[in-house]
Amino acid sequence: MFLNNYLPYRLNLLAEKTSQNTRDIYRKRHGLTRTQWRVLVNLAEVASLTASELCELVPAHKTKVSRALADLEARGWVKRSTDSSDRRIAHAVITAKGKRALATIQPEMIAATEALLAPLSAEERAKIDEGLAVLERLFERD
Repeated sequence: MFLNNYLPYRLNLLAEKTSQNTRDIYRKRHGLTRTQWRVLVNLAEVASLTASELCELVPAHKTKVSRALADLEARGWVKRSTDSSDRRIAHAVITAKGKRALATIQPEMIAATEALLAPLSAEERAKIDEGLAVLERLFERD
């Protein structure tokens, strides 16, 4: 069967199934959309990001990222400031309030992921990490 060997389909299916494992945490417990969660977690990794940079990292369409940024800013979890050299660009940063929220959510996400992977041996987990690293290298050239 074609889909059994079609890598984009298999990866997308697995991504959706693994995301279902944590969806209730960010959505139901914390009232976040998937895009809001991804924006928040990405902003926690660096000093600041623009909407365009977030579109690449999340990944999502610019309208979804802009909406997520506006919602997170309304919660006080993100702050945006206009670039001094190009007023069309805004830099987003996670606030102290956003960091506190993330400190609550992230351990729950890690625990859910650990529970998902619990049936796997250490060797199987290492193989998954190695395989993902190989696939990620395919896109480093972009």
